[in-house]
Amino acid sequence: MKVNQFKRKLFMGIVVSAALAMTSFTAQAQYENPGDGVYKDRIDWGVMMDMSGPTSASQGIWVNGFQDYMRKINDAGGVGGRKINVLAEDSRFNAAQDKISYEKLTMQTPVMGISGFGTSGSQVALAPVVKSGKVPVIGTYTTTKAFSEPVSPLVYGGFCGYPQMAKTGIGYFVDKLKLKAPKVMVVSIESAGGVEYAEYIAEVVKKYGGTSKAVTMKVTAADVTPQVLEIIKEKPDFITIYGVSNTSILTMRTMHQYGLKIPAFGISYLGAPQIFSAIGDAAGENYVFMSCFTPGGADQSPGNKDLTAIADKFGRAGMKEDINYVAGWVTGQMVAEQIAKLGGEPTRAKLVDMMSKGFSVDTKGLAAPMVYTKDDHTGPSVLRAVGYDYKTKKFVSYGEYTDYLKYLK
Repeated sequence: MKVNQFKRKLFMGIVVSAALAMTSFTAQAQYENPGDGVYKDRIDWGVMMDMSGPTSASQGIWVNGFQDYMRKINDAGGVGGRKINVLAEDSRFNAAQDKISYEKLTMQTPVMGISGFGTSGSQVALAPVVKSGKVPVIGTYTTTKAFSEPVSPLVYGGFCGYPQMAKTGIGYFVDKLKLKAPKVMVVSIESAGGVEYAEYIAEVVKKYGGTSKAVTMKVTAADVTPQVLEIIKEKPDFITIYGVSNTSILTMRTMHQYGLKIPAFGISYLGAPQIFSAIGDAAGENYVFMSCFTPGGADQSPGNKDLTAIADKFGRAGMKEDINYVAGWVTGQMVAEQIAKLGGEPTRAKLVDMMSKGFSVDTKGLAAPMVYTKDDHTGPSVLRAVGYDYKTKKFVSYGEYTDYLKYLK
């Protein structure tokens, strides 16, 4: 009899525990906070990028990578039972449009957070508003000083940083060409980011005892002959290119037409197979880009294999090698992982507080370890040189990420 009573009590205890667990689950499943972009079945997340303007060839592909990672997560059931609903706003590379989009995503159709923010001019214009607001910007496509200095609990970088690009590229070519006082030229589009990048290059070159000079062009330029003539006049040891796809294509092809074989490195955003194809092998042999990400299909790391499989499945096989696609994918991973940590009742305030204490992102081989601390929101910071093999039509990484750490000191 005592045994039977014990069994009945045990059974009732199990039933009560199960009921409490179900009640807790139901409460979480019913939780909504529309003001934070949180609903019973979804979490709204914003993206602000150029999807139809002059930089859409790279920023649009980043959006595809971000959306594909979220689609992968959603197909598997979402985060805590909620789908991540991406609200993508097209900036058209226009700061005024970004202002409208930011107000929409923070007040009209509130989101938990925003990613991308790819126009440097928009960052400079909206930095005070963003930093004094409540909506975090997680995984910026570009990060200006206005956004990143001083460090804000509302802003986190998601792409290779300008200072790191400058240090890695200059150090790589100084060693490769055995230079003691490098003479460098920056070919750049006219933008806030272009100005900052040229300043970083000048600062690094000075440490090597060299000199640098910048030459600029419109983002929509169709001819760069004046800029190339300036390069011929200055006779630099090598050049670095900041801009959009057409910036590097026109510069490298025009230099080739003038018989120039000056080595060049592009910023990470210019890591696309289409750029190398358009440049051609004769000019392309002198061109590499500095990247904190590994192109899709370039190795057999777990992260790369996962990205490649999903890109192929979703019909993005032609994009997976583009560094911008990889960067969007990694930002999607970062966002989804942070939301998952919030539990069944996610709020924007919880997200901001949690991230401000520091976190890391394991891309499983797509990038060097990404560590965010209370005082450093840079994001991916270790880069390496990547070139293109025209015979195999594949990207080739020169060395490992660890080989380039010396340039960041």
